[in-house]
Amino acid sequence: MTSTAWTFTIPKERVQDFRGLLADLNKDLSGLAERARDVGYHRERMWLQPNRDESAEFIVYLEFDEGVDLATLTERLLAYDSEFTRWWRPRFESFGFPKSFGEPLLTWDAID
Repeated sequence: MTSTAWTFTIPKERVQDFRGLLADLNKDLSGLAERARDVGYHRERMWLQPNRDESAEFIVYLEFDEGVDLATLTERLLAYDSEFTRWWRPRFESFGFPKSFGEPLLTWDAID
């Protein structure tokens, strides 16, 4: 299994707007699910971690389908077009975009 995580800072004056965007997204996840299936990932987690200065870190974790690597997933995500992405992309990108993906330092799975 391949996975990645990334983060970027949401300025304090936009945190509520970002919460609103994610609340809107959460009302209907079907477009997000379709995109995930089409580009090659099967699990996504999103967090908003508050900072002391009232900004917040947006954190995303993705698990890729078998045989999909980061370069392939990135290429597919950027090229993917649907009604969902035409709604999502301009709203999401108005908050910024991660400059890089996380460096995995420790990956392990508990085995029974």
